[in-house]
Amino acid sequence: MSPRNEARIREFVGELATFAVGAESMLSEAEQFPGGRKALLERFAGMMITIRGTAVHLGFENVSRIATIGEEIAIKGADLDSNSKLRKCIGSLWDVVTTVKYLIEHHDQETGEEQEILEHRLESTLGSLGGARTRVGQDEIEALLRSRS
Repeated sequence: MSPRNEARIREFVGELATFAVGAESMLSEAEQFPGGRKALLERFAGMMITIRGTAVHLGFENVSRIATIGEEIAIKGADLDSNSKLRKCIGSLWDVVTTVKYLIEHHDQETGEEQEILEHRLESTLGSLGGARTRVGQDEIEALLRSRS
């Protein structure tokens, strides 16, 4: 890899790490101020979208997968009324942030069984919150646009 590409990757990794720290700050605030949780969790989901997008561009698939699950859990959590489910949601989001930060900081290292276990646990939490939203694929979007023409 050329020194220029390495420098760009380091710059993007620094940007990802900054987003992860911001997400961490939002979770702390959501725990302390229950009245503003909905807005904070929606902002958290936005941060996960940003992290996911940057990770996809860098080819960090493991970061992208965790951020996607975090985004979905945050969106579901923004509408929760049950305190026990909300605590579970925020606990899972802490796992997401911690893992994303670790994966960003150690992007050049292999991840292993621990990450698979965490992904499975996060997906189970998402399932208990009603599951992920329905996704529309590129082919479906193109077909819809063609039908409107």
